[in-house]
Amino acid sequence: MYHLTARGNERRAIYRDDHDRQRFVEKLRTLAEQHRVAVHAYVLMPNHYHLVVSTPRANLSAFMQQLNTSYTVYHNRRHRRCGHLFAGRFKARLVEGGSYLLALTRYVHLNPVKIRAARSLPVEERLSLLNAYGWSSYRSYAGLSESLAWVDHGPLKAFADVGEVEGAAVRQAYREYVEPQLVDDDTELLEALRLSSKAVGSVTFCQAAEQRQREIRDAAPGKQRWVDISRRRVEVGATEQAVTAAVVQVYSVQAGSVRGRGNCEARDVWMRLLREECGLTDRAIGRLLGHADGSTVGARLRAVERRFLEDAELRRRYAQSVQAARRIHSPKA
Repeated sequence: MYHLTARGNERRAIYRDDHDRQRFVEKLRTLAEQHRVAVHAYVLMPNHYHLVVSTPRANLSAFMQQLNTSYTVYHNRRHRRCGHLFAGRFKARLVEGGSYLLALTRYVHLNPVKIRAARSLPVEERLSLLNAYGWSSYRSYAGLSESLAWVDHGPLKAFADVGEVEGAAVRQAYREYVEPQLVDDDTELLEALRLSSKAVGSVTFCQAAEQRQREIRDAAPGKQRWVDISRRRVEVGATEQAVTAAVVQVYSVQAGSVRGRGNCEARDVWMRLLREECGLTDRAIGRLLGHADGSTVGARLRAVERRFLEDAELRRRYAQSVQAARRIHSPKA
């Protein structure tokens, strides 16, 4: 589970109007579903955003890279600009869960009324601003709008003793949990955020997270994507056999040719499915192809991600292959 932030280059705006914000939210929803990432909370601010997510497949970097890259391509085209939109790599902190997860969702949701311009407003106006703000998951949590089906409201389970998670009583309890912070600050959470740049949680949790990162860094010198190096095969959506059968079905090719050099797109889709649907690492996929490691697979899949941004037909065929793989893997589903 992670708290993620990304800021505009030179702290400049990353959204110019509601059309930009809507497109970002659409990309967030689509890519979260595609990568099987659970979005627990989000907020869009003028020059940055916050996300709280969990990644059963340990594929955070792939998800975030595609989210930021695809939005940058859209933004640059629409506004006739070029160059970087975001200031470097996104920031990710591991989250302990429990009370820290609940407090973090509140912190994220309160962002629109914690900026300098809003702090000087009367409490009633700040509450109205919070309740009306449409570019976060707060209204969905608080029962002020239709519940967002693609947002995982798991943190609301903390209030389950007052009713069903989707019920009005729980949503009211969450509002009562958030609204006092319009005046006060959550000093305990703020202290936890200052404690470590790598994690949000207790002292023991933060120390363990930082020690784990040091171990990973020492084991793979120069590798920066430490969040991806741990366990990847955590959740398995389909078997290798189901993925192969799906690609054969969608592309009308022989099973043996999927691993060969004949149909490049079929092979690319097959490799991407193995990573995203089966949870295989690039190294494991490389071994299936007879490679010594996963470097060739990784390079190829990065090229495929770039094609995904431009090629609607590729995205359509990939979606067909995903559905076919899941149907073959779980025929009763």
